[in-house]
Amino acid sequence: MSTTSSRGAETLTSVASAARILREFGKGNAQLGVSQLARRIGLSKSTAHRVVWTLVAEGLLEKVPETGLFRLTTTMSSLGASAETAHRLHESATIPLDQLRAVTDGTLHVAILDGVDVLYIERREGPGAISVFRAVGSRNLAHVTSTGKVLLAALPPEQQRRTVEHMRLTPKTPRSITSRSAFLAELATVRRQGYGENRGESEPGMASIAAPVRDPLGRVVAAVSVAARVPDVTVGLRHLARPVVETALRISAGLGGQR
Repeated sequence: MSTTSSRGAETLTSVASAARILREFGKGNAQLGVSQLARRIGLSKSTAHRVVWTLVAEGLLEKVPETGLFRLTTTMSSLGASAETAHRLHESATIPLDQLRAVTDGTLHVAILDGVDVLYIERREGPGAISVFRAVGSRNLAHVTSTGKVLLAALPPEQQRRTVEHMRLTPKTPRSITSRSAFLAELATVRRQGYGENRGESEPGMASIAAPVRDPLGRVVAAVSVAARVPDVTVGLRHLARPVVETALRISAGLGGQR
């Protein structure tokens, strides 16, 4: 029993040491050596060496041949950037989403693109909230959502083409777009008009409308949407295009973008 307990404690200590080492790279240190890390977090050099090389084996750190130091891998840097983006979006979206909720009973979302899916990072419910619409942290197929169309429409043309080529345009309703050429044409329309629509393509009798959120460099980093049941999916929620676009502009301004 004591042996198991000892091993458990040793494992937790190793995890804590790994977390502390990774945290050092988040303090503005692009590259660090084993001796530096050991000194900064109070580990022996041999222990720091073992932990660092474990992180290398797991693809979280990499050794820079030119300097002999270690740095975060692209995967870890991307995760950090995504986490920072989500945090900034949360802060910038709070008031604009509350203002948008005052003019619609629908469900509000802020989503980011994750591969060929959308990942929902913010949600607001009104009196007409629909339970089947996605909770924070859940995903949906990008090609059947208004947010997904907005985010894919913003990709550079070549990247957009490659992404769509690798997508499985699985239908969720009879109205889902399943033709790649038709979907690319839809994305061109979204890019031209400045907002995207889902007209019964994700759930029968439901629609959504979304607009792009941009960072200070003008890059689309997220999309904000309203989703609701509608009497006519061919019309959808087009009457909410202006308030949704205005909400996206307010969130963009909160991120430092120009209105």
